[in-house]
Amino acid sequence: MEFGIWSNGFRRRTSPAETFQTDLEEIILADELGFRDAYISEHHSEPIYVGKVDTLPVPELLMCKAAALTKQIRFGAAIKIAHLQHPYDVAIQAATTDNVIGNGRFIFGFGSGFPSPIFAQERGMSHEDRHARLQESLELIRKIWAAKEPFDWNGKFWQGKGIVPEPHPFNGKDIPMATATDQSEMIKLAGENGWTLLSAFLEPSPMLRTKADKYCAAADAVGRKDPRKNIAVSRLIYIADSKEEAMDDMREEVSFELGFQINRGLVNFARNVYKLPLEGDTITIEDMVKHKLYTVGTPQQVADEVVESWEQSGGFGTLLLLIGKSWSTKEKRERSLRRFMDEVAPKLKGLGAVAG
Repeated sequence: MEFGIWSNGFRRRTSPAETFQTDLEEIILADELGFRDAYISEHHSEPIYVGKVDTLPVPELLMCKAAALTKQIRFGAAIKIAHLQHPYDVAIQAATTDNVIGNGRFIFGFGSGFPSPIFAQERGMSHEDRHARLQESLELIRKIWAAKEPFDWNGKFWQGKGIVPEPHPFNGKDIPMATATDQSEMIKLAGENGWTLLSAFLEPSPMLRTKADKYCAAADAVGRKDPRKNIAVSRLIYIADSKEEAMDDMREEVSFELGFQINRGLVNFARNVYKLPLEGDTITIEDMVKHKLYTVGTPQQVADEVVESWEQSGGFGTLLLLIGKSWSTKEKRERSLRRFMDEVAPKLKGLGAVAG
């Protein structure tokens, strides 16, 4: 098993500069500790966030700075909301980032994003067409990366004349790709092409198993070997000397974040997807821990829950730890990451991509 981080930033409003610097410091630490991958969320602001939460709408800029301050960790967006921009701009930005970071350390992570109409509406686009628009975007993006001469594109959603395909990706061909998606057609496409399948931490293991089976079936159909090694599963992990201490450390900031997520529909998601027996319209950290949406506690407790998730999901090749939160203190957050790599990772390293 490989390990990485998913910088899913959600911090109280200070200033974007301070928030981005804190994210950067966590990524540098992850590199020093030996995490292989760093996925960074593309978070656009929403009306409920204004003046209250700092967001990161252009993760590629943070990646480029982080790449210069790290040695080996790989970077990808989780995810680039590719249907919100013209594919030409997405393709050129990705190829430029790939060359700036260099040495094959960039992954083009993409998807359709949180299903809120506001993001498309802000740009004068249709929310309902986002999946079809994304499909066409990918076709054009990959053609731009591969083309040697200018060309025209006259699609259903996107048009372009005399498109100049420069710069090309770092290796001159393509960029490794990853996607977080619930769409069967996109899962199939990812499996066929060997793109990494990203699983968000709110996805229960039985649901992930159903999705992973579709992904693996598509990969098997075209002769791809060991597809489960390309499944990356994120979990919200925090280590302390006890589960109670972990919850106490996290409680204030988790409650702050959950207050916003409840307004975005988390209660309905939790009831419908996780079948949580919630009372009223609130979710507490106790609910999240009890139903294993958060994996917290001692190193052994965390390791046991990860193994249980790995078994229930059928196996996966990479575990991503969610960071980018302001739980407790900076020192305790760093201690949690260090203890994971020192005390938990050795217990998991021997797990293959496929569970028995």
